[in-house]
Amino acid sequence: MDFLENLSRRLEDIRLDGTTVRAEFPCPQSVLRYLNHNDPNKLTNASNLDNGIDIEETPENQSRIRTRKRLQRRQKQKIKTLDNTNPDEQNRSTPNTIDPFLSHKDFYPNYMQFDDVKKGLESGELFEGHIRISQKCPTEAYVPSPDKSKDILINGVRSRNRALDGDKVVVKILGKSEWRNPDTEDCQRTGCVVYITNSKENRIVVGSLMVDRGVIHRYSTLVPRDCRIPKLLVDTSTWLYPIDLRDGTKESIDLFYAVLPRWDNYKIPKGILKGVLGESGQIKAETEGILITHDIQEHPYPEDIDQYFPPPFSVEEELKHRKDFRKHCIFSIDPPTAKDLDDALSCVPLPNGNFEIGIHISDVTYFVKQGTPLDEIAEQLATSVYLVQRVYHMLPPALTMMASLLPGTDKLAVSITLEMTPDAKVISHSFSQSIIHSCAQLHYAHAQIFLENPDKKDWDESEFPTVYNGYTISDCATAVSHLHKLAEVMRKRRFDTGALAINQPKLSFEIDRATCEPMSYSLYTLHESNWLIEEFMLLANTMVAEHLKTYFPTTAMLRSHHAPDVAPMEKAVKLLKVHDIEIDFTSAGSIHKSKAVYCQGENSKNSHWDIVINNILSKPMVRAEYCVIDPDKSMSHFALNVPYYTHFTSPIRRYPDIVVHRMLISWLTNKPIKEYEDPKVIDKIAINSNDKKNNAKKASEASADIYAACLIGKLGGLEVDASIMEVKENYFEATVLSMNMKIRVYVNISPINPDLQHKFCKFSVVDNKPTLVIWWDLEGENKQILQLFDKVKLKLTKRENCLKLRAILIRDE
Repeated sequence: MDFLENLSRRLEDIRLDGTTVRAEFPCPQSVLRYLNHNDPNKLTNASNLDNGIDIEETPENQSRIRTRKRLQRRQKQKIKTLDNTNPDEQNRSTPNTIDPFLSHKDFYPNYMQFDDVKKGLESGELFEGHIRISQKCPTEAYVPSPDKSKDILINGVRSRNRALDGDKVVVKILGKSEWRNPDTEDCQRTGCVVYITNSKENRIVVGSLMVDRGVIHRYSTLVPRDCRIPKLLVDTSTWLYPIDLRDGTKESIDLFYAVLPRWDNYKIPKGILKGVLGESGQIKAETEGILITHDIQEHPYPEDIDQYFPPPFSVEEELKHRKDFRKHCIFSIDPPTAKDLDDALSCVPLPNGNFEIGIHISDVTYFVKQGTPLDEIAEQLATSVYLVQRVYHMLPPALTMMASLLPGTDKLAVSITLEMTPDAKVISHSFSQSIIHSCAQLHYAHAQIFLENPDKKDWDESEFPTVYNGYTISDCATAVSHLHKLAEVMRKRRFDTGALAINQPKLSFEIDRATCEPMSYSLYTLHESNWLIEEFMLLANTMVAEHLKTYFPTTAMLRSHHAPDVAPMEKAVKLLKVHDIEIDFTSAGSIHKSKAVYCQGENSKNSHWDIVINNILSKPMVRAEYCVIDPDKSMSHFALNVPYYTHFTSPIRRYPDIVVHRMLISWLTNKPIKEYEDPKVIDKIAINSNDKKNNAKKASEASADIYAACLIGKLGGLEVDASIMEVKENYFEATVLSMNMKIRVYVNISPINPDLQHKFCKFSVVDNKPTLVIWWDLEGENKQILQLFDKVKLKLTKRENCLKLRAILIRDE
């Protein structure tokens, strides 16, 4: 009878609604409000919830409610009974219908005791580092080796022992017999995680639900969007709102998100289902998933935050301690969509043939007072986040506009004034708080037109932005020309003396502002006007860093960039050498000069080499990071080849710049900041800023990926040219040249790749070059050889039900 009763409950809980199968689960009221925000009637009905069950007065619903409650009481009784029985009796029960974890307990090795870990670290038997899980192969993870050689491989989920990407872990290196390719040049040491020192709490996981129909199945599986995160089992027995499933599947139509509070010793971790984002594969829902995954808040400020805005400044009062630049020809040069105008420039020829250069940066410290709730939120946000369709500003939008150096109005700034010779040598410099009056908001395209027409005088004012303060477009063009000549000298000198640049063209989209749907794409390439701004911003940041180093020797906020680890750099150089590309990696300058021999721009015979070489050399590079100055350590910036560097020029969108401004102003005004006298305070800000900047970068890249997939889906697929970056046994990695987008292309013939156009393939190593041979016919007469740098033709398509791309190799006729 129990079996028949349970079966009837299952059948009762399945509704066939047209062609859609819907499994019904309770849902929090907060989620119902989100789902029904456009339907007041539904919102009213959703408020009539009692104990998570709809109590609408209909006989059918009342019957269903009584049945559900009765079954829930039975489930609780079974769980209670199971807890009071011995293990043998539990095994004779049907635990999977109540708690599927029981059969997966103690799947992973227990962690070592802390005292033993401490002894192991002291003796060198163990070592500590941050784990990095491979996106290409999620069963593999890596931890930097303590001797700076090749990373230690953590092979398999059991060896990873519940560590998640980014966790700080303690690792034990395994015996040589368990290494990969021992006694060869390609030897890879392996290890296992024995302890987790630091793990992010309450990690948010976004994905689709795999739902077992019927309330007797308490748990569903959340399949994450990020393949580096394990599947979660989530309790859906208390989820009221219907979970719509795709036809003929157990997969939810919508994206959900859950919290992973901790991972006990079970094979599959338990998560807590928190909410629904919308239909999978739609830009809005996928973007919500990106924001939640990377801890980016859409509305971080309360509605009454304006109470902490300062009153409008008085020019008369501010001039008592500020330098007046309002009569100078000052202008900004930014992208056309820019709203946060942090910086502006001025250039005045002097009678002695030199130039007075003004680098003017918005004085955000006037608007963000230290210690206020506004400041505390900005400190936590740490950075603005740039997605394809929207910017999530670090500061409230109204305050962003107040601080931006918009033209035609008086603005507060912190200025660096330089006297510079025609060969770009700095004779003198000074720092000051200032008031400016920008005369024009130029775009990079406007500045580029000036540079491409140096002798033109009769500019059509109607083709350019409005110019204020009594100046003309011709005045702006002349100043831009002077700045450009100086920037050219500065740039050449910088690379001649050892700087490195690995330029990667950025993918950009034209979107429909009403729907946020993509309409077209292009690569945003940098021009001379971009270099002009870059050179003066780099100069300003370097000069401020040198100043802070002198006057804040223990607390200066700097930006450090370490040299790449030797082992991965050697691997990249060795790979290129096989293809007759010699790279000297003894310094940043030697890398830049040796790669310049092969990277000769768009007009070269093999222009795609630029992208491939830059991509290969960028892999071993480490990220630059914010840090507090340490007199006992090197604080240098490897790529820029300078001993000290900081961020000063973008305080509207970066919190570390605000800290740097406060330090500089405290020196100018001789008013020490007590909180900033503690290195631990600066270090805490730096750690949070690094984390938030990294999340913002990942979110921006993920946004571009989903827009690329959406556009290609709208086009019904796209044939593109690509260049091979890496060759493996069953696949190759390629860069789509028109998008500078990396993609993996599988070539192994199998049932999961039914749409491949070639007939068979073979992997081998020819003259130390990994090689794939592709046959396009069964007779084996038409073949294609694939190696690094080879150009191939790919067909890109959007995967079903999500915004991800799939690529297959097609024959290039």
